[in-house]
Amino acid sequence: MQGKKEEAKKQAIVGSHKKEGSKYSTLKITDDYALTEEEVGPEVFKLLRSYFKKPQDAVEFNFSDKKLFKAGAIAIGKNPTLKFLTTLDLSSNSIGTEGAIAIGKNTTWTNLKTLNLECNKIGAEGAIAIGNNTTWTKLTTLNLSNNPIGAEGAIAIGKNTTWTNLKTLNLRSYKIGAEGGIAIGKNTTWTKLTTLDLSYCEIGTEGAIAIGKNTTWTNLTALYLTENKIGSEGAIAIGKNTTWTNLTTFKFERNRIGEEGAIAIGKNTTWTSLAVLDLNGCRIGNEGARTFSENTTWTKLTTLNLSNSEIGPEGAKALSENTTWTDLKIFDLSGNKIRDEGAFVLSKNTTWTKLTSFDLSFNEIKGEGLRALKARWSNILKEEYQDESDLYHR
Repeated sequence: MQGKKEEAKKQAIVGSHKKEGSKYSTLKITDDYALTEEEVGPEVFKLLRSYFKKPQDAVEFNFSDKKLFKAGAIAIGKNPTLKFLTTLDLSSNSIGTEGAIAIGKNTTWTNLKTLNLECNKIGAEGAIAIGNNTTWTKLTTLNLSNNPIGAEGAIAIGKNTTWTNLKTLNLRSYKIGAEGGIAIGKNTTWTKLTTLDLSYCEIGTEGAIAIGKNTTWTNLTALYLTENKIGSEGAIAIGKNTTWTNLTTFKFERNRIGEEGAIAIGKNTTWTSLAVLDLNGCRIGNEGARTFSENTTWTKLTTLNLSNSEIGPEGAKALSENTTWTDLKIFDLSGNKIRDEGAFVLSKNTTWTKLTSFDLSFNEIKGEGLRALKARWSNILKEEYQDESDLYHR
């Protein structure tokens, strides 16, 4: 009898009817809130109704780019019956700050593991509501990328102490500033974090220092800090980190860390599992290249990008003497000033036997250097690099 009463209660909450004198149906979500077909359109209304009527079957909501907007997100956030929900993808729906606040205030999704709110025009207050949620104790993945959450929103995320199971955090592509970066770096709750993406967040040197000083993320395997206005001191802090013993991927493109910062990264002896290292545009110079070449820790390195790094013939010679990267498959040295002299010595390396791609474009290589490269690696030089003029002018 009790079971029938509960079922009747659920049906009452999600039951739909038409307003008197209106052609639009409504969907009752709670006693004081109902969603109208007019707010979200007939297709979204029908979609939500189908899920809301069978909450026991609503384990995954994959609503990416469904034009839910604010009203749809509010209806989902306020629905009290979706207690079995584990995955919620609301990416690219323009739910805005109000929609995010409704999501953040939800206290029903005790089983939620994955939340994707990418590209939704969510501002600081929306991110604060998300960060303040204390219900999602099983959350493993949070994607808030491409949302203007600002420093205030990032600080709220960083201060969260509920997500003890969080493994992946993505805040890329909007400025959170140094304060946001510092808050993220100081978090001591995310002991299971494996992937952190703060690319294009303008965390600056101060934010990078805080990230580098983190001693909690012992399981971190992938760190993305592309284009963050990080200087040498930030790179030094990151290079000195001894906690990330499981790091396999480090993407740090277009941060002007210079030779000093590069030397600190090159001297790191903790990242014994590092497989992918991308420092495109970091201006590491010849000394940076030398330090990298002398590193004997990165024995598992498969992909190395040192393009646009101000490396000349001297740096190329240092790289050519490397004997550690026996698994290297992809090597990008494009956009430097290696010239013939550097190309010739690189062709003499006998360690990189597994190379499948070697990019030396835009390096003013011609004549002797090009012939030496073709003799050594003709099978991996791309078709467009086979001509002398191509390699010289690109």
